[in-house]
Amino acid sequence: MYLDLTALAAAPVIGVSIDVDGTIVVQALIFLATLFVLQHLMFRPYLKTREARKENVQGSSEEAGELEARAVILEEKYEDQIRQARRDAKEVRDSLRKQGLAEQQDIHQEVRQELEGKLAEERATISGHVEAARAQIEERAEGLADAMVGKLIPDEG
Repeated sequence: MYLDLTALAAAPVIGVSIDVDGTIVVQALIFLATLFVLQHLMFRPYLKTREARKENVQGSSEEAGELEARAVILEEKYEDQIRQARRDAKEVRDSLRKQGLAEQQDIHQEVRQELEGKLAEERATISGHVEAARAQIEERAEGLADAMVGKLIPDEG
């Protein structure tokens, strides 16, 4: 099936006819009164609400921006304090290390002096023993030499 356009063109046009008379003024007044009432009861409150919401959102955005800026500043302060605390801790650690090394050197020095003192005492003791042993050896050597001389050269007398 296809549509015959010639039949449609020949068909009478059924339309709405508008009579312009005194009712148009009444309708215009009703339209304006309705527009006035809607303007005051719906449109203005709606537009005020939208404007207030827009201001609140904008104010909240500004406040959020300010809070974010404050957060960044606080974070930077926090990072600076952490860096300073690490520097202080390093200084304390280095100070304690130096103090520990100084104490270690003092202890080493004391032990070294003590050992040198003991070594000197032992050397003196050993020296005394060596001298005593030499004296004994000399006495025995003289005794042996006298004995050997006595055997080799008999005593005449």
